[in-house]
Amino acid sequence: MYLYNISIISEESVHQEIVSWIKENLLNSTNFNPRFLEMLNSPHEGVTYCIQIQVSSEEDIAQFQQDHLSHLQHEISSNFKDKAFIFDSTMKYL
Repeated sequence: MYLYNISIISEESVHQEIVSWIKENLLNSTNFNPRFLEMLNSPHEGVTYCIQIQVSSEEDIAQFQQDHLSHLQHEISSNFKDKAFIFDSTMKYL
């Protein structure tokens, strides 16, 4: 079992727009049942959000990346250049 995490770090000035886009375009458009969280006590300036999915295989992660991560990356780079960035990580349950 795997946990796939996408972290989005944004400036205060744009974080609400990013949240709205994620809610409208990503959370309801997938069968992966993503969880959307705000990181508390983040060591980074601004606001940090996480999108997490729990999947049974690395192939599921690749499918999610292909179907959804590329759209999120495009949205961030096109509309929030230098105001937000994302990074992802994969964890395996022990």
